[in-house]
Amino acid sequence: MSSDQRIRAVAHGAVTPARVGLRRLQTQPTAFVIARLAVTAVLAFEFASWLPDPNPRPVLAPLTAILVVQITLFQTIRHVWQRVVSVVVGVMVAALLSSLVGFSWWSLGLAITAALICGFVMRLGNYILEVPISAMLILSIETDAAATGRIVETLVGALTGLVAGILTSPVRIQAAEEALEGLSGTMARHLHDIADAVEKRPEPRTFGELLSQARSLSRDVQRVDGELAQAEESIRLNPQGVGMFRAMVALRETLAALEHCGITIRGLARCLADHANEPEQEREDPLSKSDARSRLATALGHLASAMSTYGRMRRQQFATGTTDLGDPLAYHLGAAHEERVKLGELLWADSPDWPLHGELLVHLDRLRTELEAGRRMRTQGRPTRRLRIPKPSPPATLSPIRRRADLRRART
Repeated sequence: MSSDQRIRAVAHGAVTPARVGLRRLQTQPTAFVIARLAVTAVLAFEFASWLPDPNPRPVLAPLTAILVVQITLFQTIRHVWQRVVSVVVGVMVAALLSSLVGFSWWSLGLAITAALICGFVMRLGNYILEVPISAMLILSIETDAAATGRIVETLVGALTGLVAGILTSPVRIQAAEEALEGLSGTMARHLHDIADAVEKRPEPRTFGELLSQARSLSRDVQRVDGELAQAEESIRLNPQGVGMFRAMVALRETLAALEHCGITIRGLARCLADHANEPEQEREDPLSKSDARSRLATALGHLASAMSTYGRMRRQQFATGTTDLGDPLAYHLGAAHEERVKLGELLWADSPDWPLHGELLVHLDRLRTELEAGRRMRTQGRPTRRLRIPKPSPPATLSPIRRRADLRRART
């Protein structure tokens, strides 16, 4: 198998955003979500029926359970708190007004106003309207049993939903890892496209399209950042996420490295687009020669393979703490460096286009050094302690006295 065939095989096997979405549907299908809510609601109804002097149909308990169960445990806990507080506050407002003034049109308006004020002050979010709803219902019934029953059923449903969240809330670390691998594969495909265009030397319009594709990498980075944010929230207060904080730090570091690579790829595409749009001149440009284009295309191909290998290597390190892709990554980075050196020898130092040539070589070096730094990064698989990243110390500054003393010594 030739070098180009190996490079394309690596890109073909990379994880794409479509595969990430498919895997997410497989890991948490809609049937699981439906069954989770249905079972939780039925259990809440049964638990409420076991209470002394229960309501013949305690539907408020399963209603609360359905409302509080969310995708992540942190969201479930927040909804439990907001739901319970909103019901209790609404019942207390209604009980106070019922004992003082009874039920009338103006007391109803007063109850709604007071309940809404309490909801906004306590920052109950989506459950603000639950406060006046509970207040109106209890104020219209005017019985202590109804008020007590509403609070008790709400507590039963909230506790049932909380237990269900603790037992069944998924940890979305794997989806974030796949999204990062997919991002590295996307960047590798962009580099392959640029390499093919450089070798074939198509019309300038093609390089403009490649520049537009490179600019779209920022949206891919934002999408992966959202995946990481969801993964971070899925492990907050989740017993299943114990020991995964350091893994999240490593995921963030990997995303930062890929984001830097995306910026460099965009600059590389812009450099080639500017070169393609230059008018034909009488002087000969060394970058337009077939030998130089071949060297540049080969270097870009090796960098593309290194980018894809880097994503798969980091995925292995996240899962097991070890990897067997360090040597292939080092090979592609070394080959890219050799081609870059040979390309630099072909470009003339006194060429009128030396600023563009220098910018091109700098982008190649930046991609290689960024991936080289990622290759040396060590990641442990699922550690048990949270990593604390020290804050960078401020740069040291010289006092005016020390600065004057240094100047005097320099003069002497």
